Amino acid sequence: MGPTKIYMRLVSCLESFKRLLWDAIGAHLLKEWKYTEKENIVPVDETILPEILRIQAEGFDSKNEENLIKYAKKLRKIFYVVKNQDKIAGYCIYYLKPELSFKGLKKKSVVYSIAIDKKFREKGFGRKLLEESIKEMRLNGIDSILLYVNVNNASAIKLYEKMGFQIIKTIEEVCGQEATCYTMELKFAD
Repeated sequence: MGPTKIYMRLVSCLESFKRLLWDAIGAHLLKEWKYTEKENIVPVDETILPEILRIQAEGFDSKNEENLIKYAKKLRKIFYVVKNQDKIAGYCIYYLKPELSFKGLKKKSVVYSIAIDKKFREKGFGRKLLEESIKEMRLNGIDSILLYVNVNNASAIKLYEKMGFQIIKTIEEVCGQEATCYTMELKFAD
């Protein structure tokens, strides 16, 4: 085995170790998660998962279905579902992304996926989901929230900007193959 292959394996092992470490820190943060009262917003459970998967399939490619199922079990505390009467209007799921800095550990969260059922769009459900989850993120000491949005999704970008998110960079291949996305961030005051 040549030096290049050894180096590549070492880098791969270090990346795997880093992911495991951040997952462990994120799991620890979730153990002590504090909830806020949210009107018409409930945590995900297995009974509503098929409806969430249907909504997700309307707006995104289905390759993320496996991850949504996994996150529904693993990240239940930060997987929010908004209801309109007894119908699921949409969902928003986060994951925690701890980051080391010179000031210590920064707690960031990332919107993994947010989607509103086509029948409920333009009625304030996406805003309500974001507002309520942002309140809970603040309560739990999250420093900032990141999200990725397709540069062509003008209505979502407009909503995120109204909520205080700012575009921090452009990135390729995160929102799908050959798609360009913005990375947007909402920073909370220290």
